[in-house]
Amino acid sequence: MDKVIDIEERIPSMREKRRRKTNKKFLFMLTVFVVALLAILYFQSPLSKIGSIIVSGAVLHEQSFYKEQSGLTMDNPLWSFSTEKVEKTLTAINGVKHVDVSRKWLRDIEIVIEEWETVAYLEEAGQYSLLLENGEKFPAGGIALEAEAPILNNFTNEDSLKQMSAQLLKMEDNVYRLVSEIIFDGTSEDADSITVYMDDGFEVRAVIATFAERMDFYPEITAQLKGLEKGVIDMEVGTFFSPFSKVYGLEGDEEEANPLDEENE
Repeated sequence: MDKVIDIEERIPSMREKRRRKTNKKFLFMLTVFVVALLAILYFQSPLSKIGSIIVSGAVLHEQSFYKEQSGLTMDNPLWSFSTEKVEKTLTAINGVKHVDVSRKWLRDIEIVIEEWETVAYLEEAGQYSLLLENGEKFPAGGIALEAEAPILNNFTNEDSLKQMSAQLLKMEDNVYRLVSEIIFDGTSEDADSITVYMDDGFEVRAVIATFAERMDFYPEITAQLKGLEKGVIDMEVGTFFSPFSKVYGLEGDEEEANPLDEENE
């Protein structure tokens, strides 16, 4: 026969279960209340405001310009804006390649700017502007000119500028740093002819389309000319060398240009 449990024996255990359940509810409600109170206090306190805005990578524009364009101020709540929207706004600025915006520590905002590199300087009526790696022009303003970037002259066609920018980016650094000035002197017959003045005293005649490829051999070519008079290295079709005295007819007596050994043929 089954044992009959008296209801009076079960009452203490039922009361204990009810008490524990009530305590759990109370602790849950207390926790929610404390968290909500702390959240309210946090958002009402200075700790929820932006403490500092740190900008790095700015060259083409001032740091203050990027801060202003971001729309962020020290009065803004730290969590009141979307970092993605700020990145999109700053990336639309002329000269900007990529932007990363992030919250750092408790109150800091870090804005990392990656700008398009300068590959050359454009001279127009005595004024300089920058030619960026994406082929676009940027006003130089008060930006200090870097010695290793060549100066471009007579480049009035946008397509020619973009092609020239692409060629400069393909060049070996040691050769690129030797380029002092590039003058566009294309004609109807030779649409992309250029004259290049080098820091080591030579003059190069070339075409934009094959400029980077042929200039890879420039160190080898000049090594062959060591000890000779400086002159013009013609790379338009083959590779020929003529001393300045013959090219510019100092004696009025021009001779045939000397072909150079070409490893690129």
